[in-house]
Amino acid sequence: MLVDLSHPLETGMPVFPGDPEVRIEPALAVPEDGVAVARLDLGSHAGTHIDAPSHSVVGGATVDELPLEWLVGDARVLRVADPRPDTAYGIEDLAEPLPGRLPSAVLIATGWDTRFGSDAAFAHPFVDADLAERLWDAGARVLGVDTLSPDSTPRAVSGAGLPVHEQWLGRGGAIVENLRGLGQLPANVRISLLPLRIFGGDGSPIRAIAETTVSEAVQPPDPRDP
Repeated sequence: MLVDLSHPLETGMPVFPGDPEVRIEPALAVPEDGVAVARLDLGSHAGTHIDAPSHSVVGGATVDELPLEWLVGDARVLRVADPRPDTAYGIEDLAEPLPGRLPSAVLIATGWDTRFGSDAAFAHPFVDADLAERLWDAGARVLGVDTLSPDSTPRAVSGAGLPVHEQWLGRGGAIVENLRGLGQLPANVRISLLPLRIFGGDGSPIRAIAETTVSEAVQPPDPRDP
């Protein structure tokens, strides 16, 4: 079955502090113009999206240069056993032992996606730099999280920097942020994390999809549903 791991793009949705707000407005309408066309006004890191190295590295690879084999194929889902607000989690905090070898993509489930759209979303747990190092050494090149960032958002806003971004993107990897429903997935899945082919882009919204045959995997509910 296919599981949608993306938050819907919509006007006024949450964005990383300082990023452009999202506005989606009608530009043409069927009654007047014969077709419906929307005008999209949003940043390249809106919603569920991917960061290319050029997002934080001068001269780094752009989103249209990311290897497609990283973005479609096998992925490993790792779970954080006891995520805490604005606290780093390391290898000792994972619910299961870290495999010696990983596929190109690794997705970390904290469950914090259920807070998306609330103030609590900004105080999310974040990746310890040593864990990021271990994931890279084990073969991962795409790091996906179900939070606003693999780094601490409050600390980044206060000027403390983005150490995991610098470490991961600095080596030429890619980061996927604002995934949802990772907790519904088994440990091994196939994924599609394809961005728009934006020439020279530093990032792009994506439609993130996981494929699994595990019967327990269910479609995560849309947070806008009653």
